[in-house]
Amino acid sequence: MNKKSGGNFFRTLPLYFSNGIVYGLNALYYCFIQIYVGSCHSEETSGVLLSIGPLVAIFAPIFWGLLADRSRSKNAVLAIAILGSAVFYFLIGLGQSFWYLAAMLFLTMLFMAPFGGLVDTVTLEYTSSSRVAYGPIRICGTLVFGLLPMLLTGFTERDIRVIFPVYVLLALLGAAAVLLSPRVEGHGGGEKRPSVLPLFRDGRLMLIFFFVGISQFTWAYYLNYYPSRLTELGFSQSVWGVNVFLTVLGEIPFFLMFNRLFETFGLKKLLGLSLILCTLRYAGLAYLTSAPLILALGLITGFATTVFTYCGSYYITHNVAPESKASANQLMYSLGNGLPKVLAGVLGGRMTAAIGRTASLTICSALCAAALVVFIFSRKKLTGRLS
Repeated sequence: MNKKSGGNFFRTLPLYFSNGIVYGLNALYYCFIQIYVGSCHSEETSGVLLSIGPLVAIFAPIFWGLLADRSRSKNAVLAIAILGSAVFYFLIGLGQSFWYLAAMLFLTMLFMAPFGGLVDTVTLEYTSSSRVAYGPIRICGTLVFGLLPMLLTGFTERDIRVIFPVYVLLALLGAAAVLLSPRVEGHGGGEKRPSVLPLFRDGRLMLIFFFVGISQFTWAYYLNYYPSRLTELGFSQSVWGVNVFLTVLGEIPFFLMFNRLFETFGLKKLLGLSLILCTLRYAGLAYLTSAPLILALGLITGFATTVFTYCGSYYITHNVAPESKASANQLMYSLGNGLPKVLAGVLGGRMTAAIGRTASLTICSALCAAALVVFIFSRKKLTGRLS
């Protein structure tokens, strides 16, 4: 390692920690909060409560994206969001009534909503301008998201409330890492004001958002209700922890070859392959009852959901004006993540109560298949830099 590459590594080291911790915080919410809420309320009531966070995630990211684009430091905006989320996530564990949990989940997601979009924006902007490989940095997020639930399940089986102090500790470390990372400025100052309205006129971007939305609806249903299916099959929470780890482990090759994959295959082919994998994934989750087969399915297909989001981020990085990149990423998280997850929380609870988990997972597979049909008939629209 020469002096220049060594210097670059130590300069970017806080970014590695930032990605790892931010996605670790996401894991503490998305992999465990449904267990805590489910221990307090019925499935239908839990479904309503679990839809509150995604409901907030429809509008909150747009605010944070505009704030980041207009700020002197996107890092500082992300650090504020991390610390704010820690306060309210910790407070979730201090009560169990419906209205108390509703308020705390609302406030927690108000600060958590911009996590993915902001850390991706900061990392992608820095790596693109400094010619540093993006994949190895993002892999830290994958590893922590996968490992943390597996490591914690032994403790959560005894007391699920252990997730709350762990979150606070990680949040403090995460905020420090973000502030120590290379500074990325907003570009929306002066005459160049960020705006989300022109983004709606980009047909290709909206089509990508649609595919992201389908993937996130099915993913949210899986996160909210599949842990209970594993319990029905007679498996312990440790199987769920291993499953989460293997599900995200498949992301590592994707991120290691991030730039090469997009340059070699193009965004369009990656979208098509991911839709096929998601269709097969939820069909398998619906009918497989063997732990080894379920874990193998997670390893082989789990990364597909992530590909959709990064197809969107890749398109935004290369096609959206600099002063609106953070806003565009946050709009994707609002429309592609927030709204579908609201539907997954509300409709998912009703579907599960009415027809059961197997039929509901079959519907998830059918939705992915329908999106694949839309993709096939819209291939001509995905041309140019997407081919």
